[in-house]
Amino acid sequence: MAKEHSMDSRKRLAWTTVFLSIFCVFLLSYLFTQWHMNGTLLPVWNESRLQEDEQTAGRCYLFYDQESGELLESMSRHVFSGDELLTGDNRHYRVKKVDGAQVFCEFLGERNLKPVTAALKQAVSEWEEPDAVSVGLTDKPFQTVAIYCTHTDESYVPTSGTESKNGGGDILEVASVIAEELENQGVTVIHSENIHDPHDVNAYQRSRKTASQLLQQAPAAMIDVHRDGVPDPAYYETKLDGEPATQIRLVVGRQNQNSEANIAFAEKMKAYYDEVKPGLIKSIFMAKGNYNQDLAPHSILLEVGTHTNSLEQAKVGAREFAEALPQFLGLKTAADYPEDAAGNKQTTANEKMADSGGFGNAIIWIIVLAAAGGLGFVWLSRGSFTIRR
Repeated sequence: MAKEHSMDSRKRLAWTTVFLSIFCVFLLSYLFTQWHMNGTLLPVWNESRLQEDEQTAGRCYLFYDQESGELLESMSRHVFSGDELLTGDNRHYRVKKVDGAQVFCEFLGERNLKPVTAALKQAVSEWEEPDAVSVGLTDKPFQTVAIYCTHTDESYVPTSGTESKNGGGDILEVASVIAEELENQGVTVIHSENIHDPHDVNAYQRSRKTASQLLQQAPAAMIDVHRDGVPDPAYYETKLDGEPATQIRLVVGRQNQNSEANIAFAEKMKAYYDEVKPGLIKSIFMAKGNYNQDLAPHSILLEVGTHTNSLEQAKVGAREFAEALPQFLGLKTAADYPEDAAGNKQTTANEKMADSGGFGNAIIWIIVLAAAGGLGFVWLSRGSFTIRR
């Protein structure tokens, strides 16, 4: 009896080990996937993912000053009480009430960006000096800029005949214009054209993996390129250097640990562009939500015109934005150095994305090691892999 009892105990121990090994495989796989995709081991839950962040193109909210009744802004992005708006003329508002499509805002005061502008002017005047203080974020040579699109289906009706094209919309071309202009200035760009369709509540979860991969190269800025859904094409239309163009709205999520840094980054960006590209930046919207901006400070969402503008107009706005970006960020471009003395390799988006192939290999190794550990324990317990009956 004692021998049989001992054998039963060994069998239970062996099977328990096998089941624990399988559980560990799934747990480690989950943790590794969570870290790889989201940059955290904690589950990523956010109210902005419980519903789409935008209305259907053609539907929009109208922002009013609750005291004067003045129409301040229009946008298709969903609006909530507590959201904030910095208008083109630097008036600061907070949303107090949302009544259907009407948004009533409390005036908080004029934002004085003159000190920021003065500091930027001083930095610009010194920018070509070897020891100059950077205009924006960094004085390190050849730092990168990361560009991607969460809503990759977004398109421009006058050009494509539709506001949405699954599998790759016009917005990818707008993002490419920004990337190409930066590359023409010698800036290293990590540009992802990953498709994140469909345009649904989970789009930001899908683009989060792309953003996490781009962040592995520590870019000076993360740019997510979108377009708005306001029906009136004139709302974003402008002229830049005599060319028809669209304005750009800056959007920052206010529900993450980087919101203060990103809002400050957006305000500094607006102050700078108001000096060097007057009329390009339409406004800053500080929205309920995350937009994956919890992954890093200096993240920004751009809305380049609206679906009723033409693609060509949007491209002009995007190019004008990109022209001034290196100096704003304080990036040293290839033109500033006869050669890259550090021997830095410029990594393309495809090469960077190819690095993620190690992810699948790592999962396989986790499974193999866990299985080997379980079988090894059975061997040590039984002296063989056979479970006797």
